[in-house]
Amino acid sequence: MSALKLTIAAVVASSFALGACTNPDGTNNNAGTGVLLGAATGAIFGQAVAPGERGRTVGAIAGAIAGAAIGDNLDKQEAELRQNLGGSGARIVNTGSQLIVTLPEAITFDFDSAVLLPQFVDSVRDIAHSLQNYPDTIVEVIGHTDNVGSPTYNDNLSQARAQSVANVLINSGVRSSRIDAYGLGERRPVSSNLTPSGRQANRRVEIVITPRR
Repeated sequence: MSALKLTIAAVVASSFALGACTNPDGTNNNAGTGVLLGAATGAIFGQAVAPGERGRTVGAIAGAIAGAAIGDNLDKQEAELRQNLGGSGARIVNTGSQLIVTLPEAITFDFDSAVLLPQFVDSVRDIAHSLQNYPDTIVEVIGHTDNVGSPTYNDNLSQARAQSVANVLINSGVRSSRIDAYGLGERRPVSSNLTPSGRQANRRVEIVITPRR
């Protein structure tokens, strides 16, 4: 096997090993996941720029380095958000390529209202501070409802709620150019709308944080 083949094989093998690791607290090591994704993407890009084995190898190595940095930043930002939002009722999921912060209606809005509850404004400001600490990301603020009421009404309510959260982020120093706020109404439920608890789970705002690559 040539030196170039050995190099790319080592990058991919290392990324699999890192991706299988967990942090001491049991959370995923997304730096490892980033290595794997970055290596694969870099290899494809390198092949397009410089066809052949050398292009794939150089691209894989560059992509692995970039992917590891992105995954590491996601892990760090997740830890920061968990510390700042602990006890607030917000939920955080790290997919390895995005952070999804879910704000249930019960802690953010009164029923049928798009006015952010005063007691939760500080928590949204904490999210804004974290976004400022990690500026190389784009942010989607997405409103969701249950299926009670007309689709048009739910679209408007979800949009208004998303914009309310986005306004606090912007007023707390996050550049508006980073933020896309929109509502999906009842179109993306996470639970059944046939039960009160399911409808409550569906009424939420999600803040999706995606690193720029």
